[in-house]
Amino acid sequence: MQHLYVSYPDHEYAFAHRLVDDLQAAGYVVFVDAVAALGTMAWAAETRHAIRAAGAVLMILDPARGRRVGMRHEGVLAGRRRTPTFVLRRSPGDLPRYLGRATVLDFSAEYEGTLAELLARLPSPAELLAAEAPERRPLRRPPRRRDSRWRERLVWALAVVAALTVCLLVAVALGLVPV
Repeated sequence: MQHLYVSYPDHEYAFAHRLVDDLQAAGYVVFVDAVAALGTMAWAAETRHAIRAAGAVLMILDPARGRRVGMRHEGVLAGRRRTPTFVLRRSPGDLPRYLGRATVLDFSAEYEGTLAELLARLPSPAELLAAEAPERRPLRRPPRRRDSRWRERLVWALAVVAALTVCLLVAVALGLVPV
């Protein structure tokens, strides 16, 4: 089962949730990008997984108000995965380069007509429900190389030797240790 992934800036909350309600009424399963603190590892992992499992990505953009942190991460990943991407433009302005292949729909004026156009261009809810989502890959730490442990130990040993040398020199300078 695949879903629609919806990304939006904070100031478009009301519009985004109106759109989500309309998409759900049309039969779509919708994932809304509001999972964790933006920019955290949890946010990045959750958005990666959600975009991998998405049948289409909807990005609500308001170019006149600037870009949202994290939007590039989502747009680039959707482009790499060749996931159909739809930019729902809320104001005139230039789009970022990473959204060059996206389908752009102008939601700045008439909502109902543009929503009908979006629904016509999206894969059907039945197609998305029948499609298989990729398995979630477990997060794993990269294996540590043996030689990196030796380097760590060598650095610690050198730091201890340097500290002891400094202590000895200070003790000699203060006359605590006879020469």
